[in-house]
Amino acid sequence: MAGLPAGLRCDFESRDARRGRLADQENPKPPAGLIYEDTGSAAPLVYFDIVGAYGTMHGAVEIELATRILVPKPNGSTDVKFLSSGRLRCSPNAAINLRNALDAALKMLEQPQPDPVAASKLN
Repeated sequence: MAGLPAGLRCDFESRDARRGRLADQENPKPPAGLIYEDTGSAAPLVYFDIVGAYGTMHGAVEIELATRILVPKPNGSTDVKFLSSGRLRCSPNAAINLRNALDAALKMLEQPQPDPVAASKLN
């Protein structure tokens, strides 16, 4: 193709051709040489209650996270509202890794938990 550096291709697929590909892919294992460094408190902690919206744009996965808040009213009651608490943007491979991590964490919750009272018996 003219205008692209050597070794790069530009393939256009219809939306229908791409639609099922992400969910149908095998879950790749992380590379064996992957080095993870903990940055301490430099990375933000994001808490959310719901996924407000999700989609894709130009091959990137987009997810909007929202947190529930209670807003007091003058009459003593409250309104429930949701505020945007974060936005995730990632590649399809990163989305697969995120989905795998969430599935694994949810599986951990399904395992029987030891009774904290029985585990902390005094002699």
